[in-house]
Amino acid sequence: MEKIKCPHCGYVGKPADFTYIYESTLYFTRNNVVKSTVEKPFTVICPKCRKGFYLEDAYKRFKTQSMD
Repeated sequence: MEKIKCPHCGYVGKPADFTYIYESTLYFTRNNVVKSTVEKPFTVICPKCRKGFYLEDAYKRFKTQSMD
């Protein structure tokens, strides 16, 4: 991917210009910590407007499973 375009403000830049966040959910139980098995894509943060967006549909995997 050579360029990324922000869907909010229209800023176009190199992938290195953006910030990436990976979200993970942890469940605390009495004796240990369990990581959630739900996978989400990276959130991309625009350097100009500071709003986040996904490069791909966050629910794509669930939509394809329901079609099977």
